[in-house]
Amino acid sequence: MALAVVTAPRAGVAQPTPAANPSGTAWQLVRFQGGDEKVRTPDDRSKYTIDFGPDGRLAVRFDCNRGAGGWKSTGTSQIEFGPLALTRAMCPRGSMHDQLVKHWPFVRSYVVRERHLFLSLMADGGIYEFEPRDAGTPVGAPAGTSVGTSAGTSAGTSVRFVCGTSEVTTRVTGDSIELTIGGKSFTLAQAKAASGARYVSPGPPEVSFWNKGKVATLTIGKTKYPECHRLDAD
Repeated sequence: MALAVVTAPRAGVAQPTPAANPSGTAWQLVRFQGGDEKVRTPDDRSKYTIDFGPDGRLAVRFDCNRGAGGWKSTGTSQIEFGPLALTRAMCPRGSMHDQLVKHWPFVRSYVVRERHLFLSLMADGGIYEFEPRDAGTPVGAPAGTSVGTSAGTSAGTSVRFVCGTSEVTTRVTGDSIELTIGGKSFTLAQAKAASGARYVSPGPPEVSFWNKGKVATLTIGKTKYPECHRLDAD
């Protein structure tokens, strides 16, 4: 398969860069080329994204569903994804959602070539090609739109809240946040909201963090915390 030939040097052909830890990078889908050479392309690249967060966590968008999970590298250019906790909306006909969910456990290696990320399935099952997407831009939003709280938090900024007697730290990464409370960390994907910035993780446990300016609400599983207030919002 043409895209699979990425290690044999040839004159005039751009070679893949050495595989580096993908933590902190964000990508959107360009196309999928199967082992039978057939190609599928998304109707909207920004509807299929991967955001690699710190500590082996990631957030994804597969068309109408969002989710979170983990990844690990077992060797040079090797990568494996753990189970995904996805929302359960029914995507429209022609969506690549079901294909991505099916293929997700079978990704085994990756390379970066000409600033594009290539994820290869085991047994020559096919290759997914991704391109970088602007850091801090919500999926489907115009360029220059920052992800974060309605109080103006930008991507990469850590913000502390106090929810009753519990302190919460949030850090925006792409269209997701890393939320830490009581020594535990969760990756939450951005979700639709009538106002403010809302992030969710289907779990387990299910987590919801909804920030509206200087206040926020936090629910983890069956526990609903007291109203949260930003510590830097005096």
